[in-house]
Amino acid sequence: MEPSPELQEVVRRFFEALRDGDDEAVGGRISRQPGFGRFGTDPEEVWYDGEAAARVWVQQMRELQGYPWRGLDEIHAVREGNVGWAMARTEFEAVVGGAVEYRFTCVLHLEHGEWRMVQWHGSIPTTNEEHGFFLTKSVDQIAEAVSESRPDLTGSSASDGTVTIAFTDIEDSTKLNALLGDRRWFEVLRVHNDVVTDVTAEHGGTVVKGQGDGFMLAFASARRSLTCAQAIQREIGETFDHPGSLIRVRIGLHVGETVREADDFFGHAVNYAARVASSAAGGEVVVSALVHALVAPTGEFRFGDVREVELKGVQGLQKVYPLAPASPEP
Repeated sequence: MEPSPELQEVVRRFFEALRDGDDEAVGGRISRQPGFGRFGTDPEEVWYDGEAAARVWVQQMRELQGYPWRGLDEIHAVREGNVGWAMARTEFEAVVGGAVEYRFTCVLHLEHGEWRMVQWHGSIPTTNEEHGFFLTKSVDQIAEAVSESRPDLTGSSASDGTVTIAFTDIEDSTKLNALLGDRRWFEVLRVHNDVVTDVTAEHGGTVVKGQGDGFMLAFASARRSLTCAQAIQREIGETFDHPGSLIRVRIGLHVGETVREADDFFGHAVNYAARVASSAAGGEVVVSALVHALVAPTGEFRFGDVREVELKGVQGLQKVYPLAPASPEP
């Protein structure tokens, strides 16, 4: 698999055609081959015939005088051979209720030199809670859960009572889930989670909490936490090393004192570590200024240029340091 700017433009032009009510452009982009499928947002919008779907889509455009899209997020598009798939989000102005988010995924097939839609799935998101599920959606939520439960971390504390915290998650996991589908995504999670838990154990760390693709880890040593973070990135890179792999892990580290400042540790240090992780890009390890001050004098680790970032819920710009990739093991 590889990213496809060409498919990004194909899908973008298709959206513009829907917006502008261009019957010919929309109808010409839909495949008439067997195997076509389209789900709309209404329960009755299900088609397995490209010709019928094209007619209905064109009719809907005429009734709406063009779909009322309001902008389009970056399109994520990937291809392998003569098959490609894409996903993105937009908004439309509903007659009732105002602006509504719209998400879609689509599969395209190269037919006589033209990319044509063979599958489309549109949806309007609702929260998991509306369906009775309470699922973790970010490392911030893991931090909140840990802050409420206040697990005993004395076994992960250094002699001075400090604990180094690492948060990890997969970049753009929600988009990847939609792109890969639940079945493939669960397999990715299983392999990813095994890597994180196994490498953490090998480096003397503790998995404090793991939900979905996110983890909170604890270490008695800042040095050991960085070595573990490097190893996780290396193992993830080797495990998901096929061309076009989109699995990129973000890791953030911070240190806090649990003995004399328990309330502050669970009220601030854990949340701060989660926000540091959120500032990282896929494939990066980022540490707080405090962790950097502890390990930089040893000369064991190399860091990139300091960044000043805004962290949610923290006043003022904060300094964080990206860890340079470790040299490959011999």
